[in-house]
Amino acid sequence: MDKQNRKLSRRQLIKSSAAVGAGAAAISAIGGASASVGARSRGYGRYQGGGSITFAVTSDDLAKIQPLLDEYEQTSGTKVNTAPNPYADLYTDLNITLTQATGAYDVVSLDDPWIPQFAGGEFLMNLQELMDTKGVKVDTDFVPELLALGDYPKGSGLRGIPWVGNVQVFAWRTDVLEEMGGEVPATWDDVLTLATKVSSEKGSSGLYGIGLRGQAGNPAATSFLPVLRGFGKDLLDPETNEPQLETDEAMAAIGLHLKLKEQTPPGVENVGHAENGINLYSGTIAMSGDIWPDQLLQAFDPSLSKVVGKIEVGPEPAQANVKPANMTGNWLLGIPEGSKNADAALDFILWFTAAEQQKKLLMNNNIPATRTSVLEDAEAVEKLPFLPGLLAAAKNALPRPRTQFYGALEEIYGRHVAQAIAGQESGEDAMKNANKEMRELLVREGVLS
Repeated sequence: MDKQNRKLSRRQLIKSSAAVGAGAAAISAIGGASASVGARSRGYGRYQGGGSITFAVTSDDLAKIQPLLDEYEQTSGTKVNTAPNPYADLYTDLNITLTQATGAYDVVSLDDPWIPQFAGGEFLMNLQELMDTKGVKVDTDFVPELLALGDYPKGSGLRGIPWVGNVQVFAWRTDVLEEMGGEVPATWDDVLTLATKVSSEKGSSGLYGIGLRGQAGNPAATSFLPVLRGFGKDLLDPETNEPQLETDEAMAAIGLHLKLKEQTPPGVENVGHAENGINLYSGTIAMSGDIWPDQLLQAFDPSLSKVVGKIEVGPEPAQANVKPANMTGNWLLGIPEGSKNADAALDFILWFTAAEQQKKLLMNNNIPATRTSVLEDAEAVEKLPFLPGLLAAAKNALPRPRTQFYGALEEIYGRHVAQAIAGQESGEDAMKNANKEMRELLVREGVLS
């Protein structure tokens, strides 16, 4: 990217900061990157350990990974200073430190919807080039669809390595399907048929056909997007960036979504991520297309769940002749362009994303893996039987639309979907109004004319 375009990206990125903030290892070294730290530290080239790095991460994640950071410090001799922030504050902070190349951080943890902003603006080092100079090869153990999230713009080389394998899945109660004599729904029409039957026969006893999120913004948007994609349309046309909510497919998707809403527990307009998870593990819903790994871990926790061993997961449903598509919610590790400790930062990322550490994070800290070998690990599957389904979903995974303005777009269509769920707009009006507002935003930002 030339300097003129790079400056333009920075201006656009700073301008979109508030909207996105509100809206909101793939490698092994030659000689054995995933072996012991000491061997790995000296296995790929010049970095010999020692010194320090500064790692920017969410406050929630830091609490889970601190034991692993302590282990790395002890075995590598490198001090890991941390800069924890709540989710929205982390984005705002990175928007300043990365775009200005301050050198404040050496490793940053990035939500995958942020990659178009930071990787697209070349504010993250090209890890592919850095690995090449160190004799490091891309590791095929990583789920390819998750690894691809860090290659942005596509084909330009990795600028992020996935370490949290969050993938949205379709989940169902095996005991309910067995009782109803039905098969796992393949299409959204199948989902509606089964949900209606469950609610009709079991609603009086407190079991409803499906769970979805109705809160405005991210919650409602995230529940609706797999339905929209299941009808063959995405939020934006991948070639032209034109919004696609005023299409026949989108109208059919919102129509079915609102019929599904009628098969949810009462109060769906107030349901967010936590509430949908509670509905799953308390045995209140028979299925949902908006379930994430942290909720599955709760559903398999005997101290919380009434449905232990009764949940299976897999790819999202899709209408006939439409390819199923799950949604990613990965976190990736990158090195800011301003880092003065790139060798040490790469060493840390190699170690932290190795299979040994990925398994520890999964087994001890409930952080979903991004490596195939860990998701297929016999010990892990015995403890967490949903892992094969999570792997299958990951192999069908797509990110949210790859635009630096996704946060602002999500706020718009998530607000209108929520209003339709609450009965404040018709489904057709919700799609038309959201499409109009999204297009106006993209025109203002110079994406469309």
